[in-house]
Amino acid sequence: MEADWKLPKPNLTRLQAINERQTLAVSWAVDHSDLLGENDHYEIQIGRTENLTIIHSYNVSVQPVGEDGVYTWEWTSTLPLQCADHSVRIRRFYNRSVPSVWSQWMTNNGSQKLVDTEKTTRIFPWQQVLKEGTSAMLCCVPPRGVHVTGMTFYVVPGLEEYHISVVVSNQLGEEAESYSFNISERVFPVPEWRRVSPGVMDTDVSWILQGNLSGVALLCQVVTNPETTTTVTCGSAGGHCEGRLEHLLPNTRYSARVRCAVKGKLWGDWVQPVSFATYPLVTLDMWRRVKQLPHSFNLRNVTLLWTTHVPGLAATAVIQGYMIQWWQGGQNGTMWEDSGQTQAEISIGPGKCNITVQAVLQTFLQAGSSVPAHITVPQDRAKGLANVFCCLPEHLLAEQRVTSSSDGGFNLSWVEQDHATCGYTVEWCSLGNGVPCTLRWAKVAEGNNSLFLPPGNFKIGCRYTFYIYGCTESGDKLLEIQTGYAQELKAVLSPSLVEPVKRTSSSVILQWRYNEDDQAHPGFITGYVVTVQEVGLERSPGQIPKLLNVSVMDPRRKSVTVEGLQENKEYIFSLSALSSGGAGPPTTITIRTAANYSVLLAKILAPLLLLLACTALLWCQRKTLHDGLKGIFVYPAGMNIKPFELDSFLHETSERLASQTVEECVTCDIKILKAKPPVCESSTFPSFQVDYSAQSPVFQRETMFVLNRFYYGTVGGNFSEHVTTEVTTEGIGDIISSQSSDCLRRSLSVSEGYISCDVLK
Repeated sequence: MEADWKLPKPNLTRLQAINERQTLAVSWAVDHSDLLGENDHYEIQIGRTENLTIIHSYNVSVQPVGEDGVYTWEWTSTLPLQCADHSVRIRRFYNRSVPSVWSQWMTNNGSQKLVDTEKTTRIFPWQQVLKEGTSAMLCCVPPRGVHVTGMTFYVVPGLEEYHISVVVSNQLGEEAESYSFNISERVFPVPEWRRVSPGVMDTDVSWILQGNLSGVALLCQVVTNPETTTTVTCGSAGGHCEGRLEHLLPNTRYSARVRCAVKGKLWGDWVQPVSFATYPLVTLDMWRRVKQLPHSFNLRNVTLLWTTHVPGLAATAVIQGYMIQWWQGGQNGTMWEDSGQTQAEISIGPGKCNITVQAVLQTFLQAGSSVPAHITVPQDRAKGLANVFCCLPEHLLAEQRVTSSSDGGFNLSWVEQDHATCGYTVEWCSLGNGVPCTLRWAKVAEGNNSLFLPPGNFKIGCRYTFYIYGCTESGDKLLEIQTGYAQELKAVLSPSLVEPVKRTSSSVILQWRYNEDDQAHPGFITGYVVTVQEVGLERSPGQIPKLLNVSVMDPRRKSVTVEGLQENKEYIFSLSALSSGGAGPPTTITIRTAANYSVLLAKILAPLLLLLACTALLWCQRKTLHDGLKGIFVYPAGMNIKPFELDSFLHETSERLASQTVEECVTCDIKILKAKPPVCESSTFPSFQVDYSAQSPVFQRETMFVLNRFYYGTVGGNFSEHVTTEVTTEGIGDIISSQSSDCLRRSLSVSEGYISCDVLK
C-alpha cells in the first residue's frame, strides 16, 4: 500500500432510537469494491452525555453478501435512552490492522429538552410495562438548574457495600425492589497532569489522581495525537501514576490526554490535553575515498564524506559541528569541522584504521541524540598481507559493462560474497567519469546483492563507473567494477590519421590514432568505418554517389587496407569512430593512387622484344633477305634514271589513267629489256627514241631500253580477255642511255616488274 493512501471513512446514514426496547439502530453505507478482503471490519463506539464519554466499544464484521447497500446494527442500553444523550461513531479497518478516520458523531438526544420545556422532573422509563421478574434501571431527569434532592444518601466512611430499596405503591397494591452495590464501582477517578519529560523516540509522563483511592486497582489510558495508545496500571498509595510513551518519531510535536477507571469498570472523563515535542535524532551516512600520497609511500590520504539525516521538523541548524576521531596502531587523532561541512581529509599510515564521525547538537538540544557513524579503512595491501578471500587490486579488476534500463536507470547486481558480513556499498560520480568527481554512494543491507538506481540521477551521453565494495570486519573491500551509460550517443572526437599514407596503384593502407578507452566518450567505441568516394565522379541529380564502405569491428585495431581501387585516381577517404549511437565526425583525406609503371613498361617492352625476336629469327636468313630487298628497291646496274624525267613520266601516266578506277585496272607491268654487248665491245650509246610496236622489237643496233606494258580492262567486258598494247614511251630515250656496238647480234634478257595502279594514280 502506498504511504499516502488512506482508507476512506465510513458514513453513518441513520441513528434511530427504539425507546420501548431501549435500543439504538445504527445504519451506514457499505462499499465492498475498494477492498479485497472477504469481510469488512468496523469499530463502533458509544458515547454518553454532552462530553461524549465512551461507555462501550464494539467490533463488528460485515460479510459482503449481495450488492453494496446499507447495513444496520442495533445496540441495547441498560440505561433508558431518555436519561441522557447517546452518541455513536464508527471507523473501518483494512486487514484488521489499518484503521480509517473516525466518522462524525451522530447523537440521539435524551429527554432533557422535554423536561426543560415542561419544567417538571420526570422518571424514565415512563409508563412502560415490565414483565414480572425482570430488572430495569430507572433515572430521574430534573429541569436544568434544579438539583434532585431525593434518593440522596450519605457515604459511611470505610463502608463500601450499600443496599438500597425502592417501594412503589398505587391503588392496586404495593411493590418493593432493593438494590445492592459497591461504592467503588461508582467511582470515576479524575487525573491531573504532573510532568511530561520528552526524549528522542519516547516520552515519560506522570499524573496524580484526586481523592483517596488506596487499595483500588486503577487503570489509566494515555492517547497521543498522532495517535498512539498506552495503558498504565496505577497502584500507588499516594495517587501518583507514571508511564512511558514509546515508538514516537524524533523531533515531532505531540499532544497527549489521559483518563482513568476502576479496573473492570467504566472509564472516566478525559482531562485537557498537554503538548510536547520529541528531541531530534541526527544520524550520518558516511563513506570514504582512499588515495596513496605520491611523495610519501607510507602515508595515505583519506577523504571522509557524509550526509546528515534529521527526521521530523528539525533543520540542520540544530547541529553545531562534527567531531572526527580515528585510531590506528595505538595512536589516535581528533579534528573538528563546522556544521556547514560535509567532508574532511585526514592522513593515515598503511595499517588498518578505525574512524568515527558524530554530529554535535546545539546547547539547547543536549537532550537530543546523535548516532556516530563508523567506518574502517583496511590495511594497505602493498604493505601488509592480504586476507585469502580479499578481492583483487583495483588495477587487476576488469570493468564489466552494464546496460541501463529502458527508462535510463541502472539495475546493478553482483556476486554475493560470504565474507561481506555487514552489507555492500556502491559508489559512483554523479556527473559521470568527468573531472571533477562529485562522489555519490548507496548502502545495501547484508543478504542483498542488487541495487536499482533511478534514472533521475543520470545524464545521457555520460559514462558512469560503479565501484562495488563488500563490508567486512577488516574494512570495505573492492569486489567489482561496472561501467555503462544511461543512453549512448555518437562519438564526438575524430580519429587522427598517420601520415604519410601508404598507397599502391590499387590499394591504400590507412593508419590512425584514437583513444577508445577515453572516459569522456559519449558511448562505448565499438569500431571504425571508412568511406571511400572517387573525386570528380559525375552523377545525375538525385543519383546516390558510388561509395565504398569498409568497417573495422575491433576498436583496438588502428589500420585497414582498402583494395579494389583504380590506378592513378584520386579518392576521398573519410574515417569515423563507431558507437551504438552511430558514427561520429569523420576525418577526411584525399589520396591519389600510384601509377602502374609495370604495365606501362610491359606495353613498351613487348613490341621491342617482339622486334628483337624477329631480328634474331631473320638474322640467319639475312643474305636471302638482302638480295630480295635489293631486287625490289635497287635500280638495275648501269641504269641512269634522272629523277626529274621520271616525275614527268609518272605524271603523264597518271593523266592517262585518270579515267580508270582501281577495280578497272587489272594489272600493269614494266618490262626492262637488257642487251648484253659482247665482252670485247665496250662503248656508250647515244640517246635515242623508241617507237611503239606491237611486234617484237627489232633493233638496228645493240641497245638497252625499257618497254612499259599496260593492261587495260574493257569497261563492262570480260576481264579474262585483255587487250595488250606495247608502248614505247615518248621521251624514254632521254631517260635510257644507249650505247652503240659494232656487234650486229646480241643477247637479250628480260626483267619484268609490276607497278600498282594505286601508285600510278
